[in-house]
Amino acid sequence: MISQAQVKRSSQKAQAAVEYMLLLAVVVSIVIVGFKKFMPRAYNSSETYYNNVSDGILGGINPCGDGNCHPQFEDREKCPADCP
Repeated sequence: MISQAQVKRSSQKAQAAVEYMLLLAVVVSIVIVGFKKFMPRAYNSSETYYNNVSDGILGGINPCGDGNCHPQFEDREKCPADCP
């Protein structure tokens, strides 16, 4: 036979499990709402950062067509308009 104490303990364990599941549901919903709100901002910020860093690493745009023949970056093959 199952005693009253065993039933009470079993009931308390079940209640604790339900409370943990409710707490988990609340945390997950907060995280999902946070992702929906902050992910576009993070994406735009990372895109801007990437563009700035890539300009710093790769340098500026090609100066071909500016009227000056830069000996290090331009020659007859790369920029025939500036280097005759």
